[in-house]
Amino acid sequence: MASASGSFCGVCEAQDVVNEAAVWCPECNEGICTSCEKHHRASRGTKHHEVTSMNDYKQIPHTIANINQYCPEHDKKYQHYCSQHEKLCCPSCITKNHKKCDLLVIDEIIKTSKGSALFDIMEQSLKEIKKNIERIVEDRRQNLEAIKHQRQRFHADIKETREKINKHLDKLEQDIQQDIQVAEQKVISQINRFVQKVSDHGKTIDELQKNIAATKRFATDLQTFFGGKMFESKIQKEEEFMMSLIKDGCLQQLNLHWRVDAKMSDILSMTKIGEMSVIPKPSTISVTTDREKQAQQMIPKIPKTINDIHLTLLQKIEIPKREHRIVITGCTIMPSGKIVFADQLNDRLVIHNENGLFVCETPVSNCPVDVTCIDENTVAVTNNADALLHRNIQHRQ
Repeated sequence: MASASGSFCGVCEAQDVVNEAAVWCPECNEGICTSCEKHHRASRGTKHHEVTSMNDYKQIPHTIANINQYCPEHDKKYQHYCSQHEKLCCPSCITKNHKKCDLLVIDEIIKTSKGSALFDIMEQSLKEIKKNIERIVEDRRQNLEAIKHQRQRFHADIKETREKINKHLDKLEQDIQQDIQVAEQKVISQINRFVQKVSDHGKTIDELQKNIAATKRFATDLQTFFGGKMFESKIQKEEEFMMSLIKDGCLQQLNLHWRVDAKMSDILSMTKIGEMSVIPKPSTISVTTDREKQAQQMIPKIPKTINDIHLTLLQKIEIPKREHRIVITGCTIMPSGKIVFADQLNDRLVIHNENGLFVCETPVSNCPVDVTCIDENTVAVTNNADALLHRNIQHRQ
């Protein structure tokens, strides 16, 4: 039982006495005070129990400290371990559920548990995992720093783009203002010329009106008669001039007009000047485990090129000499390990045992080129005559 100051002594607690425990006995599964510890060390049943100081015991993880040495179902001490079910077993557990299982004696398998290589492997694995975590955290930190620089670059790009757009729009505005001014001046000049032309005809009309009035008042009848014809002709010309103004469209109103370019309308209808997205890229770090490293060390490295291959002489095979020079053009290995050589110039097959010692030879014709195994006693031979021969090599001397 735990208290604010530590664990109580189980022996004292059973006697309704409260004393703080000084050590913990895993065999008894209870704390023991200083006074009771003396009896605990002296008692025949408990003197071989290994105790742990409470300070050390409190450092044991709860999940580990909660591993009891007694079966909660049968209240008996665990004596065996079932490797098949990975469970601790008391005698009753074995009788009930583990009669046919492979059982290991606990006292035997726990002797070397603390010195087991498993803990070294686990500790090394944890170190490797910690390094991986540190690498991952550093990689994420660098990723955050890269994102920060990307944001700053984006802001600069947007600002630069905005400035370019502003400059371009300013230039377009200047151009259209200049076009408006040119168009206005052109229309003004055109209207002024037209007004001047009409005004000149107005002076002619004034002159005709003056002359007609004077003729009516002061001219003779003859002068008035013939003068009227002259005036009528001139008036007709002025009427024709007026009609020509209507016919030629000279009296149409001239208006300045402009429209926004369609591309400019597209700009005004834009809802955003860009789009942001997050694009994942392949990781720049590699996460490895200690087990993978061990596996990699166990896998032999395969040479990448033929130049990296180094041959090692394991055995020399002496082939018996004959009349001609020995020229081996082919060989095969039988299931039993025998080696069959094709000696081309001497028209023979030479058989050696699995130890490389000469066994026998058999003649063939037409200069054998190659040989291959068919079964333990038969080989196929090709020769210079392009023929395929079968030879039984059993009991040939």
